Amino acid sequence: RDLILSGRVLVNNITERSCNRLVDRFDDAISVINTEDDTSATIPISFITKPRYYICYKPRGVVCSRRRNEGIDREDSVLISDWLARVFEAAENIIGDDENNATIKTVGRLDEESEGMLLLTNDGSFSRLLCDPEFGLMKTYRVVVRGSGYNKLITDTVEKSDIQMSGNSNEDHTANEEEVTDELMKKRVTERIESANDTPTMTTDMNGKQTIHHFPFETCNVLDVGKLPSQHSSDDSYYALIDLILCEGKRHAVRRICKNAQLRVCYLSRISVEGLDGQYDVVKPESIAEAHSNGFIPGGRHRDVVLNGKLITRSDHKGMSSLLHSGHVVELRDCDVDRIFALRTQKK
Repeated sequence: RDLILSGRVLVNNITERSCNRLVDRFDDAISVINTEDDTSATIPISFITKPRYYICYKPRGVVCSRRRNEGIDREDSVLISDWLARVFEAAENIIGDDENNATIKTVGRLDEESEGMLLLTNDGSFSRLLCDPEFGLMKTYRVVVRGSGYNKLITDTVEKSDIQMSGNSNEDHTANEEEVTDELMKKRVTERIESANDTPTMTTDMNGKQTIHHFPFETCNVLDVGKLPSQHSSDDSYYALIDLILCEGKRHAVRRICKNAQLRVCYLSRISVEGLDGQYDVVKPESIAEAHSNGFIPGGRHRDVVLNGKLITRSDHKGMSSLLHSGHVVELRDCDVDRIFALRTQKK
């Protein structure tokens, strides 16, 4: 930083005084003016730390922090720094003892109870690109939520769609669940989430300080709505499988969006990052029944939490798309990184 501000750093033989300047690792030449002798010669920078880019499936129970927050994180939680150290140590026979991996950090965060795609790098400009809302790269989250009032949801859907039950006019009309289509139910849940988040909310702490919260999202797509086969008939709750697309990664944004709609998150996974969609995929539920039977949500088959990560080499993925399972770490290809950097220019 001091070298840049003092005017001793040249980019393509032009003095650069901005620390925010983004450079191309292939096309830009960086040099430093040597002031230790009388020649003031420029020294090409050829010893910069080699940039590394990885994508991993962060499992639940791993905290995206280098230290544990007492009173917040569970005692049995695993720090991402410790988790990655074990991953790279176990893979030394594949990648060797690469000191560049010691400086790998997460790009953004996923909370302890969330899972899914997490990018890792030692390249600060890459992290800035993905985290800065100015660029607005879209991230897709798949969520299973639990709501209350299933019968009321059906009734509201019937009323919203002007569906009338035939019968004696003196009898109370009750909504027939079989006559409410899946699409109408999905639309009703979507409207519930959108209406609960269309205006900012305000909270007041114990000191009287007021804070305005707003968690905007691009799209909300409800994929499935219904009850679990194991639910008791008296249980009036329901589950919904939702895809939320966000550009701005505020803290606990997805959970707050669902909470504003009075929905409790049972499962949360980041399943896609713009620029990498179609190239990398993660294991995820496609329906409420699958989420239950495969252990993505409580109450179904037990699903093991994978805390021992594994570095997967590119040769292990022979197809066009790499499917990541919990704990997998894969190094991005140069074309993947270039594709994300190219989005920077398109979104300016």
